[in-house]
Amino acid sequence: MRRKDLTGQKFGRLTVVRYVGAAKNGNARWLCKCDCGNETVVDGYRLRKGTTISCGCYRREYMRKAIMENPKTVAQMGQKSQFVNSEGVNLAAVTKLRSSNRSGVIGVSFDKQSAKWNSRLYLKGKLVLNKQFVNFEDAVKARHEAEKEYLEPILERVEAGKQKNEC
Repeated sequence: MRRKDLTGQKFGRLTVVRYVGAAKNGNARWLCKCDCGNETVVDGYRLRKGTTISCGCYRREYMRKAIMENPKTVAQMGQKSQFVNSEGVNLAAVTKLRSSNRSGVIGVSFDKQSAKWNSRLYLKGKLVLNKQFVNFEDAVKARHEAEKEYLEPILERVEAGKQKNEC
């Protein structure tokens, strides 16, 4: 099949500059210049289908606007309690249930695409748990085991430090 030349065409904020080769899946990859000035390489299929419309600047702008328009987020901005950090771990982030959580368990979510339950724990810049399960209960069990292995020691040291400071 012949490659469709996209050079000069505009897709969202991206203008196609030139063809740069094929991806592993065989799709054409194109160098594009974004309206913001950045250059990025994008899969031609993603361009044509409208999946990719910028270098990432649109998402950043959209999310910044969404955050600033959320009254709960704005009210919490700058509060020290939002940055409980111990040993390089944001304890608030890994121990509090997010409002967007649908499973009722921290770190457990359902992936519609694979129709499986994801169990994750992100600690010190690494995913220490990232597994999929058919059963919700198995995903919850894996998350709790990871918490016991990775978080409990940190929480115990934090608590011991607080008690030491109170004396």
